[in-house]
Amino acid sequence: MLNKSLISFLGLLLSTPAAFATSTAENLGTTLLAKGSIQAERFGAQTAIKRLSAVYRSDIIRSAKDSTAQFRMVDDAYIELHENSELRLEKYQLNTDGKHGSVIMELLSGGLRTISGAIGKQNKSEYQLKTPTATIGIRGTFYEVSLAPEGMYLAAWKGGITVKTYSGACNLMLGSGQDANFAFVNHNGQCELLREAPRIFTEKKTKQKSRETLVSSLDQGQFESQVKVKVRDGNLPEEPIDPITPLARKAIVITPSTAAVNKGSASKDEQGTPTLQVKNEYLNTTANHVKQNDKPLSQFDVKWGRWDDYTAQSGQAVNNRQGLMWISYQGTPKTILEQRSGSANYNHVLASSVQSSMGAVSQLKVGMHIDFDSGKVSNGQISADVPDHTWTGAFDGQLSSGDLSLNFQGGQLTNHTTHQASQVNGSISGDFVGDYGQGIVGGFNMTDKTNPTNNINGAFLLQQPDGN
Repeated sequence: MLNKSLISFLGLLLSTPAAFATSTAENLGTTLLAKGSIQAERFGAQTAIKRLSAVYRSDIIRSAKDSTAQFRMVDDAYIELHENSELRLEKYQLNTDGKHGSVIMELLSGGLRTISGAIGKQNKSEYQLKTPTATIGIRGTFYEVSLAPEGMYLAAWKGGITVKTYSGACNLMLGSGQDANFAFVNHNGQCELLREAPRIFTEKKTKQKSRETLVSSLDQGQFESQVKVKVRDGNLPEEPIDPITPLARKAIVITPSTAAVNKGSASKDEQGTPTLQVKNEYLNTTANHVKQNDKPLSQFDVKWGRWDDYTAQSGQAVNNRQGLMWISYQGTPKTILEQRSGSANYNHVLASSVQSSMGAVSQLKVGMHIDFDSGKVSNGQISADVPDHTWTGAFDGQLSSGDLSLNFQGGQLTNHTTHQASQVNGSISGDFVGDYGQGIVGGFNMTDKTNPTNNINGAFLLQQPDGN
């Protein structure tokens, strides 16, 4: 005869089948971003999906209007689910070797875009995305699918995809090495190639009302020229364009001559002459052109310096006499940043190196507020004093999948005597450092719009005031 405790326990299990099933289900990934209303249908019950929520095998994930979600899967793949979409996670299995496995997903409505992980890179035949009209395989790493009332639109942003319709009317490849990167599939399973990216991909809020961009069907032969791909702006991290393995360390490079601040990578170096890689271009200099070489603080693995001159190699050597400033650092692991929650202010300047064409720089102040739950960067402010003038700038940004992106919004150069202010152009970039992202290293550049010879640029290292 069952005792009362056992009966009570069995009753609890029977009354909460979803909770019990979740505890034994296969965890396929983690939610990085949940904007708006995101729900998972799991074992017959509806579960709200929030940031850091796990997703499981057999989940049907639904996004409402004006709602989007991002997921990092067990093989480090990224998936962004568009608004008004449904995605079934039928299978996402990573083998114990960490490289092979199999993926079966089904897009029931709406759209998604994804960067494939280890499974798709090692064994592309084990990857399938099902849609109402076709099965999609991959030969590359970055693609997008959108289901519209008139049919399905496809984009191979990088690499390639294969498309096989259930009707047998279409079996094509898109992307690298092919004649098109975009295609349309109608409800009968017939495919048409597109010369350029359809508006459903390039304009987030504009719906495709016609197929004016359809220029060729499969039986009309090849296009005259290769389609050039322009990737839509968004939050999913992009893989390096260059197949060359990035250098060992991360880098931020400030080039005063172009008022640009760019992220890249750097080689290990203690002499102030690291090789820098920015946008598929390698930059280097010689020891006699090193103007500065510093390691700001011992607790953060950061170095920065200045060169009077450097050489850029992109097929041929190009000398640049304007110099540059570089920052080399070991960033915080993305997996750590993805697990952070809450919010934090970063406004305590631990170290800096700033120069201006207007004289000695003092009183550099930099600060920003980061909400790790929403990924928003707000209240970004930067200011510095030079003789008789003050530079000020404002910026905001986004933290997505562990990547920090900062956007300069505008600024002023104010004259202390006349109190007149001129507008400035600027650029800013930053990244997390430290074991758990307790610091931010960054670089900036500002130029007077009225008189471009007036400029300021430099590097900074921030920490939260409480050090956490």
